[in-house]
Amino acid sequence: MKFNKINKIIIFGGARLVSEFSQILKKSDKYELVIFSAKRHLEESVDERGKTLKDVFIESGIKYYESDDINGDKNLAKEITEGTLGVAMGAAWVFQKNTVSLFENRHLLDFMGIDLPRYRGGAHYSWQILHRNKKAAANLQVIEGGEETFHRGEIIKRKEYNLPCSVKKPIDYFENCLAEEKAFLKEFLEEIEKNKEFNMTKLNESESSYYPFLSTLKNGLINWSWSGEEIHLFISAFDDPYAGAGTFLNGKKVFLKDSNFSESDEKFHPFTSGLVIRKDAKEISIATVGGLIQVKSVLDEKNKDIKEEINLGDRFFTPVKELEKALEFKAVYNASGLKKK
Repeated sequence: MKFNKINKIIIFGGARLVSEFSQILKKSDKYELVIFSAKRHLEESVDERGKTLKDVFIESGIKYYESDDINGDKNLAKEITEGTLGVAMGAAWVFQKNTVSLFENRHLLDFMGIDLPRYRGGAHYSWQILHRNKKAAANLQVIEGGEETFHRGEIIKRKEYNLPCSVKKPIDYFENCLAEEKAFLKEFLEEIEKNKEFNMTKLNESESSYYPFLSTLKNGLINWSWSGEEIHLFISAFDDPYAGAGTFLNGKKVFLKDSNFSESDEKFHPFTSGLVIRKDAKEISIATVGGLIQVKSVLDEKNKDIKEEINLGDRFFTPVKELEKALEFKAVYNASGLKKK
């Protein structure tokens, strides 16, 4: 597969990769740049200062469109030229075949920063943390169009790499992958300029797996009957940049973040699980099956840290009915965000 001369790039999607890579392209004089993004992406913070993606586009002078449905967006056809390359990066829509047909010569690609065909779906890093998986990959695949082909297109470029042992929270995965992903995309554009011919490789569907999207507030509730190590992994999976793993303390919902797990000589009975048995200025220690969880941040629903208000002997507990609701809830997102049920 070869590309014609590319002089215009349309990016579809959002998040920090779109923010940073679009600024790289904007500074280059090689490409005209246009972004199509969804409302929920445009309103998300993409840096430590709290700037939204929309803020970045406005400050950088990047042309963008807010689109509820790319398949019905009348602005798209007028932006596509003979030398246009389209790249989706976490786009909020499934491209239908009639939309894909606007791009000739398969010039519409999907960037996926996961180990395809594994971890299709959503909340990729949260699921990887739960599974103790620190394998990463960057992929560019052809978008064929239609729900049945979603994330199943042929791969034209791929790089695999391992994340360091120090990664623990989703934000660690994001930050460690970001540099690799930007370098991967820059290399791809350089290869196009050199008229490289790309081999097309089909995904091995016998290795595929799918994990659903998650809502931290709806799905992220701790089951204190799990082992301490399993609870620690769960807290980490919903840690920054998310709200934290939820549970209840004295009848009020709270969120735990920044945890560690250590084995204990004390053989804690399941009845002990959830009890605060130790406390100092930095953290509280919670008994669990198999050891202690040390937690440095306990937030209420207003995001206030209430760790100092917690007393020895207090118990974290999640009612069974809440756990059942968490397991039953299926998170579905559209261009505006989480769909209401």
